[in-house]
Amino acid sequence: LYLRFHSEIGSSFFTVTNIMLRVRSTGVLDPSFRAFYIDSAPRIILFISVTVCFLYAYFGLYGIRRGLRQRGISWGILCANFLALLLFYGYFYLSRNEFHPRSMFFTIMVVNTILAILFKKLTDGTLAWLNDRWRIIDCPVLLLGDTNESNLIKDFITAAHPHGLRIAAQLPLPAGESFQALSGRIREVCVAHDVGMVIVTDKSLAMNRIMELLAITGDLGLATKILSSHMTILVNQAQMPADLIIGTPLVHFARPIAAWRLRVGQRCVMIFAALGLILLAPLLLFIALLIKLTSRGPVFFIQERIGINRQPFAMYKFRTMHSNAEELQASVEEFNESGRGLFKIRRDPRITSVGRFLRRFSLDELPQLMKVLKGETNLVGPRPLPRRDYENYYEEWHYSRHVGLPGLTCLWQISGRSDVDFSNMCILDVYYLRNRNAMLDIKIILRTFGVVLFAKGAY
Repeated sequence: LYLRFHSEIGSSFFTVTNIMLRVRSTGVLDPSFRAFYIDSAPRIILFISVTVCFLYAYFGLYGIRRGLRQRGISWGILCANFLALLLFYGYFYLSRNEFHPRSMFFTIMVVNTILAILFKKLTDGTLAWLNDRWRIIDCPVLLLGDTNESNLIKDFITAAHPHGLRIAAQLPLPAGESFQALSGRIREVCVAHDVGMVIVTDKSLAMNRIMELLAITGDLGLATKILSSHMTILVNQAQMPADLIIGTPLVHFARPIAAWRLRVGQRCVMIFAALGLILLAPLLLFIALLIKLTSRGPVFFIQERIGINRQPFAMYKFRTMHSNAEELQASVEEFNESGRGLFKIRRDPRITSVGRFLRRFSLDELPQLMKVLKGETNLVGPRPLPRRDYENYYEEWHYSRHVGLPGLTCLWQISGRSDVDFSNMCILDVYYLRNRNAMLDIKIILRTFGVVLFAKGAY
């Protein structure tokens, strides 16, 4: 307001800005706009605040203790504000809005970028100073393992105290120790030192031992970091944030989410599913007619799948194969390209021509919205597998993927789909179930659109 109406410097600035944006050739506005600025301020500030805060969350700027190392946030703030500006300009262009000066939003975004970066630097420095002297943020850490990486992580936390982390205790992980003995040792130390986080630093651990440790810390309600080369898929394909310790990812698993939050989230998802079915009704009807006119058999394919807590349920999909496809299953088993635990053939002869198109763009999955509406599945969650695949699990920890509702899309869907083997799919599912939140779901859904559009890994 001051720059626009009470400053010659501001008038010159807006003149240059308006010429750059090709809005007008002067920065001077009718004085009546001053009242508009004041009257519209609460609504505009609320609109901008919600948009910018959402984008900050999307860029991961609010992640607490997800990484040990301090991340540069300036670039994230700049990208979020620039994207917000593009969204505002796009909205004003499409709506032919002539009431809001474009230069006002340009000014707000530029000033907000500068102030947000300065504010974050100031608060981080202040909190670090206060924490060094009075330990106002304190999170005792249990270090599991006795390796070179253990010493490296221990030295780093002791020197930097990132996010208030403090090494409270360290336990070795002897080979061959029973689950019960290991669980008892960890529980005893966590209670004695009021531990808030567990960091597993032995990168040689097998996946079954890692899953045992996650089960123990999950029961204790503790956030956990796992150093393991088995989890490179989370960084390379799924593009999830993680620290790298001498080239090995240190992956963060959040504390288990509260049951009431899951229930509230599920209710919201059911509302979205209902709206989706209403909006997509014409498309669903067209696909149904196309299937009926091009091949014999029912429109829908109903198959038993294994869902939450290993309970079977009936899953609905548009039929993409010939009606006798299940009878021909045994004759094509030898052509399976996904190894144990999954059945996938790149050019399955049982698929119809229409079905191949539907699978390419995942349109065959749309009827599952009815199951979301019933609360049997979710929009995002582990992919439900048929009994044939379920009975071919070859590790006990694979069943960990059944502790949450299955979904229409998941991390596996956006990380290569059929190009990802079964074991890595289970790792992706376990990671999601421990780290699930609304923002992660939104990221997966948005990335799913891109994957579906380019049919990556679809067959």
